[in-house]
Amino acid sequence: MKSKVVFTALFVIAAFSMAIAQPRGRGGDPEERAERSAQMMADSLSLSDAQKNKVKEIHLKYGKQMQEAREKSEGDWSSMRETMGAIRTEQDKELQTVMTSDQWASWQKIRENQRAMRAEGRRGPDGGPPPGQDGKNKRKGKKPPKDKSGTDQPESGDQ
Repeated sequence: MKSKVVFTALFVIAAFSMAIAQPRGRGGDPEERAERSAQMMADSLSLSDAQKNKVKEIHLKYGKQMQEAREKSEGDWSSMRETMGAIRTEQDKELQTVMTSDQWASWQKIRENQRAMRAEGRRGPDGGPPPGQDGKNKRKGKKPPKDKSGTDQPESGDQ
């Protein structure tokens, strides 16, 4: 019995340690993200080695600017969104100079698909709230709380 408790405790500690070590968000620093992005684009768009290297440089340059903007935003999301949009526009201008017109057109389609997939994850397929949510902050499917006598109490607004 004692060995089970020790084993369980060690397992919990190990799992917690691994969870803390995982990168947050889209993962990694600007260098790692630039490498992943350049590799994904090279695979998807058949970029040459020279194009891939240039794309990586561009992603790194603008990735550092975006990281700095995130750090300076201090929670002002609307300002950060505007700054990120401007950075992304400049990045796109540079990326477009590296790619052929066919590669750029393909890249635009890939990005549109990525945006659609992200949007579908946040919303339902019809653009509404995710399945199972009606967009209101109600306790769907749960019984109302019981009072001390054990009888159901109506939720506020149901009276």
